[in-house]
Amino acid sequence: MLNRKYELVATTKICEKHGHYTVYGIRHGSNSILDISVDKIKVECLVAQMNAYGLSPLHMRDCVEDFIAEDSDFFSSYI
Repeated sequence: MLNRKYELVATTKICEKHGHYTVYGIRHGSNSILDISVDKIKVECLVAQMNAYGLSPLHMRDCVEDFIAEDSDFFSSYI
């Protein structure tokens, strides 16, 4: 079994209103989740935590979903 690690990935997006911008995601082997955040430092911290805790790739999507939910203030006005 290969000892793969999670890696930060960057993708450039184009928007008519905002032009070019970079979004960051995570890759583990052939699995990736792109466009998690525009905040590189936050995604780098997430990658570091996933590697430090040896997160199984089976839980990658759940971990990212939890990260997005905790990072978002979308619902804060309803609480």
